[in-house]
Amino acid sequence: MLKETLGNVMEAGKKSDAQTIAMASGKANVMDVVTAVAETDVAVSTLVSVRDRVIQSYEDIMKMPI
Repeated sequence: MLKETLGNVMEAGKKSDAQTIAMASGKANVMDVVTAVAETDVAVSTLVSVRDRVIQSYEDIMKMPI
């Protein structure tokens, strides 16, 4: 699951970069760039949430008595 989420973030980042470059060269409009950046933001937020959940789960396991 973590690998898939990381892949989605990488893909969204690449798409955002490509849209930004296309806009700079005059081949894309602002709305496409804003949409790509927003998708990247959502993907990063999801990744951070998953990371936080994994860390919290690890800490809970470490607090369990043996």
